[in-house]
Amino acid sequence: MKKNKTIANALLEGKHRLQLAGKDNYAFEAELLLMEVCQISRVQLFTHGEKMILPEEEARYNDYLNQRESNRPLQYILGQCEFMGLPFYVGEGVLIPRGDTELLVETVLSMSKENNIQQVIDLGTGSGCIPICLAHYGKMNCLGVDISPKALSFARKNAEKNQAVVEWLESDLFDKVPPSWKGSFDAIISNPPYIAKAEIGTLMPEVRDFEPKNALDGGEDGLAFYQRIIKDSRHWLKNGGWLFFEIGYDQGKALLSMMMEAGFSQCTLRKDLAGLDRVVFGKLKENIDEV
Repeated sequence: MKKNKTIANALLEGKHRLQLAGKDNYAFEAELLLMEVCQISRVQLFTHGEKMILPEEEARYNDYLNQRESNRPLQYILGQCEFMGLPFYVGEGVLIPRGDTELLVETVLSMSKENNIQQVIDLGTGSGCIPICLAHYGKMNCLGVDISPKALSFARKNAEKNQAVVEWLESDLFDKVPPSWKGSFDAIISNPPYIAKAEIGTLMPEVRDFEPKNALDGGEDGLAFYQRIIKDSRHWLKNGGWLFFEIGYDQGKALLSMMMEAGFSQCTLRKDLAGLDRVVFGKLKENIDEV
């Protein structure tokens, strides 16, 4: 970029570069990056277009555009994103929260009103967005579990940022959850890795090349983590406890079948606004025989 540009000129160039790079939301992304660089609001972006930007701001904006042209996710460049109206820190090593997952959180919040869901464990918590939102909006007592120390570092910072009280544990699903907690959870929640191994190479480069593969790879058929969680869930849920999953767009039928076979009743599939499978949940039958 040439030096001594105005905000308006810098924005125009940023939009042009990201459009050429094939970014669908090129205008919005260019605006967000320039707002971050200049530390200005969206209103100021358009009302102070004649203002000159500093050389160091030009250099930083150019760097951000270079990163985005190389497919680094916008959220990683900015270091944050929004989920359920709350701000979350994100970066390499943690999955970026998606709008799809908001349906999972909304489902748990809705069901909690009728079923007194208070003690909750979130498996594969990543950024911590699920338990933080449940603690913030639903006043639930939440435990967030992840195998990744890096992800848990983000989760802790996000809990502090949003003033949410959540307990965190480094564990491969239930492996290191204290045995004394068996039978104590009203609900188990998870948005586990659910992409089939063979499909990972076909994902968008922003996802495939930057987001953590251990948060994407769901095994040969994408169902590996669901099978593990469902198998162990009966030991950790209270009688009549609930199991909630986010799922892939075509996994609803398989998950409903798996949960019913494992002794869950009231199994329900919810689709997202696009009409795709997104959330499955069910209630553990009380006094079910051990399998």
